[in-house]
Amino acid sequence: MLDHYRREFTNKNIQFIFVDQKGVVQESDDEVFSVQTGSSIFELHPFFESLEGIFESPENEVDFYCVHLPLKENVFTVDLKIAKKEGGLLLIIYDLTKHYNTYQSVTQVRNESVIKTELTVIKNQELEERERFKNRFIQNFSHELRNPLTSIMAITNILEETKLDTEQSQMLQFLKASNANLKQLLEDILSISMIDTGKLDLVQKMFDLKQFFDLLEFTYKAKAKEKGLNFNADWDEKLPKFVEGDRLRIFQVVTNLLDNAIKYTETGTITFSLKLNQKRANRVSLRFQIKDSGIGIANENLEVIFESFNQLGAIGNTSSGSGLGLAIASGLLNLMESEIKVNSTVGQGSEFYFDLHLKFQLLTSPDAKKSSPKSHKKQELKKTEGPKSKLLLVEDDLQVQTTLFKILLGTGRFHIDVVYDGALVLQEVVSSNYDIIVMDVNLPNLSGDQITKLIREFPFNNVKTIPIIGITADGYQENIDKCRKAGMNKVLIKPFEKEDFLNSIYKILRNSKR
Repeated sequence: MLDHYRREFTNKNIQFIFVDQKGVVQESDDEVFSVQTGSSIFELHPFFESLEGIFESPENEVDFYCVHLPLKENVFTVDLKIAKKEGGLLLIIYDLTKHYNTYQSVTQVRNESVIKTELTVIKNQELEERERFKNRFIQNFSHELRNPLTSIMAITNILEETKLDTEQSQMLQFLKASNANLKQLLEDILSISMIDTGKLDLVQKMFDLKQFFDLLEFTYKAKAKEKGLNFNADWDEKLPKFVEGDRLRIFQVVTNLLDNAIKYTETGTITFSLKLNQKRANRVSLRFQIKDSGIGIANENLEVIFESFNQLGAIGNTSSGSGLGLAIASGLLNLMESEIKVNSTVGQGSEFYFDLHLKFQLLTSPDAKKSSPKSHKKQELKKTEGPKSKLLLVEDDLQVQTTLFKILLGTGRFHIDVVYDGALVLQEVVSSNYDIIVMDVNLPNLSGDQITKLIREFPFNNVKTIPIIGITADGYQENIDKCRKAGMNKVLIKPFEKEDFLNSIYKILRNSKR
């Protein structure tokens, strides 16, 4: 039985042809294709003309692989074994057409897959290179813009303290508003870059949620009133007073949404509500919701608005802006494992909302109640009495150096020395007894963090313990961490407000004298 099956399946794809020394077909079993007995094998296909050379070859058997034979009835791809026999040649033809066609298809698919993979790798490399270029550009752009903006803001503050007429005061207020807008744009661009590169880390700390809400209500009620809008704030009394989260980033999300609501609403009401979803153990789910009666958003634009540099104004409003607010809010919420939801009707208004899951304090400690930042600032600025402190200002940018010098000099609290080169700082520190150093991080010859590290390694206590405030135009967290690790007591990001600058110095001086 098996012999029968073996002959059935084996012989089906194998053909035997015997030709004499002149190439005339003596016999063929025609299992693969038909060959007429008495015909010349050379006329069947040009390939067989090579058989003449086999008669003169010393080898008794010759193999050929993957021979393409387009005959009249079909196209065959075969392997051939040609053996010398008495009186002629025996041709054993293996029909492997199906095998070779399948192999070719598989090879083609594999090659296409390899090519596709390589193209994907090249595309990813190109995208990565573009991303690196973008982030380098943003970092350099931010750095170069922060120094002149620091000078502009400082000079504006100095001018504000001089005698001005009504028109000059009004122009100065316009200038301050422009400064604030430009500073916010810089921070927004930096935030987008840090989110995209994964360099933005959340800082989880306990904060006063009610105070957070009241600050937003106070601020945006005033902003809405300036535009002739109503502002409603709805606080859920079941909410815990203290929660644990990144207050700064939550504040950034909510303010971006509230700013957009006011920007794109001409008449009507803005409503900000904070509700309790649920409490479980020491975790709470909060619902932040901002409603407006503004221009609304068409359905086809609901996804686009969360992309960088896309404005709500693209759908009909001419308000200016960077188009970064919603992209930043969306990116920050992704880091907090949440997302923005939106409902909107063109001409009727929009509703943006998101849920946050935070830890909360089961018992409120008396220590958690602290004074607001504003009152703290005022208290600090009043503390200008007492003996003068000796301060070393290290800054290579002449404009920034001049404006900071004037701010410090105007307080009447400091004896000030100025150095512009990093290599000269150590010489000054060793030869003089300074109470505090204010130092730019990016200096010629020796960077601020390197100088700080060297100072902290000095064997003399009066040198190694000098408080150092770093100022930098590089707002990336890794740069700030590097400066703190080097031993700086505080790092201020340019541009900074005059009050923040002076308060930082007063606070560090007060702590160092305890």
